[in-house]
Amino acid sequence: MQSRLILLASVVALGPTAGVAQAQTNTSQSAQFGYRAILLTPVGALPQIVQVQRPTKAAVALRFGRYGFKDGPTNNIIGGSANVRLASRLHAGATFGYQTCTGCEGLTMGSIDLVAPLFHKAASNSNSGGNTDIQLQASAGMGKANTSDVSARSFALSAPLAVSLPQREDGLLTLFFAPALGYGSLDESGVSDGSARMLIAAGVGYNFPGGLGAHATVHRIVIEDSPTQLGFALSWRFGGGSNR
Repeated sequence: MQSRLILLASVVALGPTAGVAQAQTNTSQSAQFGYRAILLTPVGALPQIVQVQRPTKAAVALRFGRYGFKDGPTNNIIGGSANVRLASRLHAGATFGYQTCTGCEGLTMGSIDLVAPLFHKAASNSNSGGNTDIQLQASAGMGKANTSDVSARSFALSAPLAVSLPQREDGLLTLFFAPALGYGSLDESGVSDGSARMLIAAGVGYNFPGGLGAHATVHRIVIEDSPTQLGFALSWRFGGGSNR
């Protein structure tokens, strides 16, 4: 039941996608600058990863994001992340990424990230149902175009709600739905502006015994005609022990 609710909320929140060009005539400059700034930093460009199994000493991930505009270019972003445990289940890390598209300049981005648990409810029994977790994820990011003067900054707070379902042979399936609030600030052609925007994400992850994890997500920034971004990631946990 918990997993069905997460999937239903994801479909309703993400909805259909479209281009962004038309939106520029219907929203303010501040809204557009904030939206674009978030899109040019890891929190808006790369897939979100939600890990809820036993705390690990450290983890690394290879992440890939993709989004396109109607009558416009398709953007591909590849990035890498690493994090370490600071205390209990509190993790801090960093992300680095590079964005490319056909016929446009590239962009380099990076962020500092923090993940902390807020709530945990264990399944009623070990044979059925799933654990429920709520986390707090924070990201402070930057992006800089390769040749032009475009630069972006963002800060975002996300609260993923996740249901983890034990699988055969110590595997773990995780479904999550994550609302977030971000603020983006963009500098372009001597103009600086920004705004706060909502983000919605949903995804699924599978942790294999030993440390390997595979993840798939969709997310979008809440603004008119925003494209839905698709993302995939592979992660590796160090010193995590069992998934249970």
